[in-house]
Amino acid sequence: MGEEQHESLRPFMEVQQEVRRLFQELVHQPWGAHEVGQSTSWQPRCNMEETDDAIIVEVELPGVTREHVHLSVEGDVLHISGERHASSQRQERNFHYLEQQYGRFERQLRLPRSINRENITAEFSNGILSITLPKDTQPLVPDDSAGKDV
Repeated sequence: MGEEQHESLRPFMEVQQEVRRLFQELVHQPWGAHEVGQSTSWQPRCNMEETDDAIIVEVELPGVTREHVHLSVEGDVLHISGERHASSQRQERNFHYLEQQYGRFERQLRLPRSINRENITAEFSNGILSITLPKDTQPLVPDDSAGKDV
């Protein structure tokens, strides 16, 4: 009886998962997230905080090792990617319910023009990736004073 009831709920669970996925895309779209060419298995949660001197990005990566995290900046986009592997013990178990996701992940965040791209730093501790995006100390003002008398 319990298994029949579980099977009858399967279509609703799939719809719920798709709604969650679409909501995540909607929430992160204003930050410049784009579709990724290759499929990803999951998307880590991310916080972004602004201070007077920098923008701090914290990414939750429980169960991911430092060696499996990759950061790069291409143009105005910060790419965060990597992979979370299931342990061999976990793969041998017979789960009835499993919410943790494994496999490749990728996040892309559009950087404001005010970020000093040469001095970006990152730390990884206790499953939290903290990326410091320092603000440029020089104002972004076009130099149109050349050749003009003041």
